[in-house]
Amino acid sequence: MNSASDLYQAFFHAIGESVFIVDIESERILDANPQAARLTGLPAEALQNLSYKALFQFPGTAETCCGSRLACELCFIAKVGGAVGTAFDAFCIDCQAGKYLVLIARASDDGTVSAYSYLGTGDQVWAELKDFPNIIGQSEKIRDVCRLIGSVAKTDATVLIQGESGTGKEVVANAIHVHSLRANHPFVKVNCAALSETLLESELFGHVKGAFTGAIRDRRGRFQQANGGTILLDEIGCMSLAGQAKLLRVLQEHEFEPVGSSVTLPVNVRVLASTNVDLAAAVKQGKFREDLYYRLNVFSIPLPPLRERKQDIQLLAQHFLYRNNVNLGKSIDAIAPATYTLLMQHDWPGNIRELENVIEHAAIVEQNHIIAPGSLPINLAGLKSAGADNDKEYAAFNGLREKLNALEKQIIFETLQKTNGVKKDTASLLGIDPRNLPYLLRKHRFGH
Repeated sequence: MNSASDLYQAFFHAIGESVFIVDIESERILDANPQAARLTGLPAEALQNLSYKALFQFPGTAETCCGSRLACELCFIAKVGGAVGTAFDAFCIDCQAGKYLVLIARASDDGTVSAYSYLGTGDQVWAELKDFPNIIGQSEKIRDVCRLIGSVAKTDATVLIQGESGTGKEVVANAIHVHSLRANHPFVKVNCAALSETLLESELFGHVKGAFTGAIRDRRGRFQQANGGTILLDEIGCMSLAGQAKLLRVLQEHEFEPVGSSVTLPVNVRVLASTNVDLAAAVKQGKFREDLYYRLNVFSIPLPPLRERKQDIQLLAQHFLYRNNVNLGKSIDAIAPATYTLLMQHDWPGNIRELENVIEHAAIVEQNHIIAPGSLPINLAGLKSAGADNDKEYAAFNGLREKLNALEKQIIFETLQKTNGVKKDTASLLGIDPRNLPYLLRKHRFGH
């Protein structure tokens, strides 16, 4: 744990609060994010290796916050040295939990600063999370997923990843391969839903020249391409019964014959399969082979839908905002609390993929430095805010949003007239990135 690259990357960089990572044994700050630097008034490089006791003062005692842990040096009331007179709220961290302490500091509007621990402090939590930087979240459900990945990754067991569309099945498959003993060998992905029954066998096992009309040369199939590595059979529930029978032989015998060939080829491939279909139910309905189901279901990883892990929405949204800032060349600093309220109210039938699209939409539309509720797609921006005092306030909010949309449409229309429809000139006059103009034209149905 020597730099931010060893930490839970999305948590450390995407969270909109000040984060300090402390080695309890040496009492040194290992790393601090940009928000922490702004809070303390010290550059990030100056914070690294600084004793946290030089930065945080301890006028209080253990009795102040927990009373029962008198020997715990981490129970205190503190204040930031660079922000004189701003006291931390009392808080308690179990010093037996592990080697690393994660402190998050938050400045309030009234000038006070509060601090609290996050994600626990023990090596076990870091072992679950820091090794999977593409798996974003801090909920118990996603930590369970990380534990399962850690348990099965270094084996050669076949893994069945099950979850609704958009829950991140491919991300989990990638994590299994990267942490497996096959990580330096190919990782080949096959979308079974995109292949017809006639193409499936050739795609998976290859073919020889002349095997069928159009087979003008030998072709290596996906299993041969993945030899020594891992193959992901995505949406395997869409595979035909005939295709399932051919796949079963590969899993049982570790060999196959290319289409049009009588030569049997051995293959050494680890198989991962993913599906949004309840395969056990499909077996009962006669739509999926029972013997193949048991071959695939050696080790199962169920992925929770986003509606069951809403505490992860903030981290996920901040991660997607950071990525869209890079992709769109924007510098949006944060997401407004009212916007988070609307995100938390939504049930997310499209899961993480839907949230990713929502944040991209908002980042494209937003012209300021904070994502406001009005920048969300209409199906979310129209949700009633939990903070609204009454229906009149909600109606006023919707009325304002409609007026702003109408004004935006009128401005774009008038600008298009001035530029004779030249999009580059239109974007220039509007003061927006030319890449964002097509979205606005679609939004207001120009050209339809």
